[in-house]
Amino acid sequence: MNAQPAALTALLLPALLPALLLTACATGGGGAKPGGGADGGADGGDGGASDGGGDTGAAAGCSGDPFSRASLQADISRLASPEWDGRRPGTPGDAAARGLIEARFACLGLEPLLASGEFQEPFVDHKGRATANVLAALPGRDASVAHEVVLVSAHLDHFGRGRLGANDDASGLAVMMAAAQALAAGPGPRRTVIFAGFGSEESGFEGSEAFVTASASEISPADVVFNLNLDMVGSYSQTDIVYALGTMDGTPGRRAIDALVGDFPSLNIGLGDWSNESDNVTFCRRGVPYLFFWTEDPECYHLDCDTEDRIDYVHLVEIAALTGALVTALGDTEDDLGGAVRRGEKVCKG
Repeated sequence: MNAQPAALTALLLPALLPALLLTACATGGGGAKPGGGADGGADGGDGGASDGGGDTGAAAGCSGDPFSRASLQADISRLASPEWDGRRPGTPGDAAARGLIEARFACLGLEPLLASGEFQEPFVDHKGRATANVLAALPGRDASVAHEVVLVSAHLDHFGRGRLGANDDASGLAVMMAAAQALAAGPGPRRTVIFAGFGSEESGFEGSEAFVTASASEISPADVVFNLNLDMVGSYSQTDIVYALGTMDGTPGRRAIDALVGDFPSLNIGLGDWSNESDNVTFCRRGVPYLFFWTEDPECYHLDCDTEDRIDYVHLVEIAALTGALVTALGDTEDDLGGAVRRGEKVCKG
């Protein structure tokens, strides 16, 4: 890593993090995604940085029901606020969002993933924007499989300049943090779980690529045996379905979700399709099985109408609870997840 991202982080975060830590530890409660190619392409350059500010608003905390509407809405409202302007990489809004997630991980008692003891893994994307991944681990409790990693991911960035990305992907970040809170409150699964907010996804999955190719993590990315990816999970009511992409017959994700579908009768869950349109592609191109939760948003995908007031919280609560149950199931399964990884093969289509 060069000094540029570290320097930018040093400039932006000291003023933001104390307020974020205070808030996070207080009490508190489609577009074309499934097809092929990079998600969204270029965003027209970086331009001037918007004022991210240090005002975190009423972000959800480390206590209470993580899967309640109030908790999820508080996080999405902050992440998709006009002040943070879509969390575009290299802007104060991006730094503020990373600070919020880092503070939440710390408050939950999750372990920093980097050898340096930091939660943030800086990198510079191909447009020269200094940003970072935010990474934390919940160590597995069973020594026989604790070396295997279930990675839960959502992406930090959207396009900004009025495009706030409430569904894409503040919704995924909120669900990821809710799952982290739920698992941290219990005994934890047998396998290690990594929670990852990846940067610069919209420009070509750059944060997840930085994680697998140049990570300074104490846990090797090669130990990831399953990726549960969350991208655009807040628009269920648009088409009355949530897709569990990557659940082709015979995959560990399909077996895990088949056992849970009956517990969530209010959700119409689409099974069996595949995707190479989000950070899951970084892992499935390397042989790692995945499950990618996604809801269609034909009206506002990558448009400025993707705002918090359009989120379908009735079903998002259920999707969040399903995510928590699925992470636990994958973490505890007797399935040979390590044996299902096909190194050197592409398994995005099964």
